[in-house]
Amino acid sequence: MMDYRTLLFSELRLVPVSLDKNEPIDEYRLQKAMTVNENIISLGHTLSPKGIIDLSKSPDLDRAFELVRSCIGEVKAKPMYPNFPSQVMEMDEAVFRFHQILHYMSTYGIEEFTGAKVTKGWIPEVEDTEKIREDQALLTAKVIEIISDKDMYSVPYRKILTRTERMTDKERMVVLECLKELPAEEISGVTVTFKQNLLDIFNTVFTSGELDSEDKLAVLHSLCQHTGDVFKCMDYALTRARYHFRTSQKRLIVKLLESYSVSDFRTNLILSNKKGERTILMLKFIDYNEYSRSEEHKGAVAAFRNGELRSWESRAKYLAENKEPEALDYYASRPGMMLRSLTYLVRKGYNVEDIGERLLTNAGSLKTQTLISLLTFFRRPEADWDNEERYAEAQSLCPLLAKLLEKRLSVNDTAIKGKKVYLNTPQYDLEHSPLRVTDKSSEGGYIRSGVAYRIPEDARKIRFFVYWNDKERVDIDLHGTAVDVNGENIHIGWNTNFKSGALVFSGDMTTSDSAEYIDLDLERAGKYLDTVSASIDVYYGHSTFKEIEVCFVGAMAVRKTGEDIKLYDPKNCFFTHYLTGEYRTINYGYIDVQNRTIVFDGLESSGGWHETVKRNNSFPISAYLEILFKAQGAETVENAEKADAVLVMGKPSKENEISLIDNNFFMEG
Repeated sequence: MMDYRTLLFSELRLVPVSLDKNEPIDEYRLQKAMTVNENIISLGHTLSPKGIIDLSKSPDLDRAFELVRSCIGEVKAKPMYPNFPSQVMEMDEAVFRFHQILHYMSTYGIEEFTGAKVTKGWIPEVEDTEKIREDQALLTAKVIEIISDKDMYSVPYRKILTRTERMTDKERMVVLECLKELPAEEISGVTVTFKQNLLDIFNTVFTSGELDSEDKLAVLHSLCQHTGDVFKCMDYALTRARYHFRTSQKRLIVKLLESYSVSDFRTNLILSNKKGERTILMLKFIDYNEYSRSEEHKGAVAAFRNGELRSWESRAKYLAENKEPEALDYYASRPGMMLRSLTYLVRKGYNVEDIGERLLTNAGSLKTQTLISLLTFFRRPEADWDNEERYAEAQSLCPLLAKLLEKRLSVNDTAIKGKKVYLNTPQYDLEHSPLRVTDKSSEGGYIRSGVAYRIPEDARKIRFFVYWNDKERVDIDLHGTAVDVNGENIHIGWNTNFKSGALVFSGDMTTSDSAEYIDLDLERAGKYLDTVSASIDVYYGHSTFKEIEVCFVGAMAVRKTGEDIKLYDPKNCFFTHYLTGEYRTINYGYIDVQNRTIVFDGLESSGGWHETVKRNNSFPISAYLEILFKAQGAETVENAEKADAVLVMGKPSKENEISLIDNNFFMEG
């Protein structure tokens, strides 16, 4: 389990410290803060000039470096061959396989034959040179933000929940910690804009013993914008309570439902026939009729049970199926539903222009994330479609979706509206970076999954690594799968090659407190490889990553290799993660060799360790930003000096810089 401060660092790049902003700047302390920052840079991170000034006023100045260092993961064990990669590259295959067999016999073999529990297995006695020399810095230090420890719950809570997109698992962990510490008024003061995120917030407040019933009712009412939200959250809470609420909880949920108008209640009783049936079942579980105090609300339930209410969805489908003249106008009364019904309406014979005319009128109420997801799906190349008819249909919809996205983004009030902007993202290849919204990794990270990092020209190798530890014996496996320019697969891992061309594996460890590495030689790879993917799976000891005490993974750039060079260097890591997901196999990341980019993928694998990955990039960030700038009337300029605002991917380091990540790419209005 990651501690709260580490979560803030990994997901938001925030470091809480004691702050006294009224304290005058002291030259000695300012110099000391600058020295602390130099040490932080050695870890691959840095403070902005403002952050250095804030730190100089902090009582935590002397322990600031340790606060940052403790949030950065470590590889605390050596690989099977500690002078990797040279030892493995020079090793005969027979020797490598013999060592492998002995190691397996000392763990799985002993446990199988004797039933004795094994914690540490046999490893070969080979040369182990002291690793003291550091590689040169290849990556730009990542800016981190200092905040007051008084804001360490309110700021993250607001940052995460005001985004109109699903939380990652780790963001959810942050929010649940915040809910333990925040007062009721701060919880209710934040509008949860993405309904799926509301479920955990609602359930935590609903089951909390900290608030009395009246305060709890007020908070829940403020969180839920209408009874549709309440029904959705009630379903979630009932499932987790195994369909048994206490009497006090039943009374509370009935009071909450009846705190909204009867017209709102009636409308949300039956959005669709399927949802309506589920709603009636839930009302039965909470003994609604027994605890209801509103005859009007009770009458609405009776009318639905008697078949007197008709769902919006059934009415819409009836009109569309029968080509009724008012069908499109009826759909347009709910623009989001009309958008999600695009292909259905087109296949029913409705004209794309007629649909578009109605949607464009209501574009301001559409969800940006939905439009991005649809553009990503429909802009796929022809080879990815089942037949020509479906591809042609998609092509007819793409121009409309692009217009809708531009119209939607034009109503956003952003810091770049009408400004001259310079896009300063040299570390990233935005043309090869899909803007993931619904398919982002649950493992999180400050820079979202899918973003392509440029591999520095000075980097000679890319290294994937995994370190794990647990009180039980756990076996984690790291695998590499490459696809060459002719489409042929090459595998690296415990049950296949241990070295092949440009790839080399450090050896399979089967006990806790262990590490494994895979190195890719970029110079050799560039001559014949297209893609290299790394996957990680739980082979033995636990069912999922969530159950393992520590599973720390990452990808780093390497220039120098040698017996005395450190194998793990945080300053050269593109990305790192503590894996905590409820699954056992993950496609961790992939390298586009020919374009010299590396991507954190982070999606659960269904195809096993041998799966190769190169995700759909039909609607990249570069295309999205082009539409955004046009919609906002922003003019792009060729350098920062001519710009009113400089857009960066990470945390800003200068006054005129604006973070795309912190502003969620301006997707919210």
